[in-house]
Amino acid sequence: MFIIPIVISELVGGMENDTPEEWFKMAFEAEDPEEKIEYFDLILECETRDPELWSDEAIALVWNNKGIAYTFLGMFRESLECFENSLKFNKNDTDALYNKGVVLFQLGRSEEAIRCYNRILAIDPGNDNAWINMGDVLEFMGRHNEAIECYSKVHKEIELDNKFAMVWNKKGLVYFGIGLYKDAAECFSRVLKIDPEHAEAVEYLRAAMDEVKKENSRLVRA
Repeated sequence: MFIIPIVISELVGGMENDTPEEWFKMAFEAEDPEEKIEYFDLILECETRDPELWSDEAIALVWNNKGIAYTFLGMFRESLECFENSLKFNKNDTDALYNKGVVLFQLGRSEEAIRCYNRILAIDPGNDNAWINMGDVLEFMGRHNEAIECYSKVHKEIELDNKFAMVWNKKGLVYFGIGLYKDAAECFSRVLKIDPEHAEAVEYLRAAMDEVKKENSRLVRA
């Protein structure tokens, strides 16, 4: 999942044909990622941009969205270059940092991805997407306890939101993977309170409960 900033209202007012503002609008309306990239390139190469309208933040937005277009083409190295260019114009843009972290993980650079998410959290400690993604990276790296800590940081006010069901499911999968079946079962039960038809949670809750019963049986025989 990439974060796509939608900030076009100031850039499309009073448009004329063949202007950066028109290209920006057409890029967002285009469905083909290659076409989007062409329009973004036109903006970036244009030497007659209105400097009051095309601030550093606006140019950063163009680079960020060009990077997202490259990701849809599976061109992660190109997209990484775009996100890095975006951050040159707006170094504290959490959307660009998030997208850079996603791409770094795709390129197998997990530690660098974690650094991106930590930068986001230094700016916005309550950024749920950063906590979730950092948890996913840590789990992939086998750092299970740290992953669980990240998932636990997701704000409780979204407890009835489907995002929270996803987080509980992720925690449950980590617990299940390291053999903490009772904890896993509790997590999957939380998922089903929010989304009773969550197929993966149903399956893993049943499996976790079976493992808990086996553990209890072994304790009784001992």
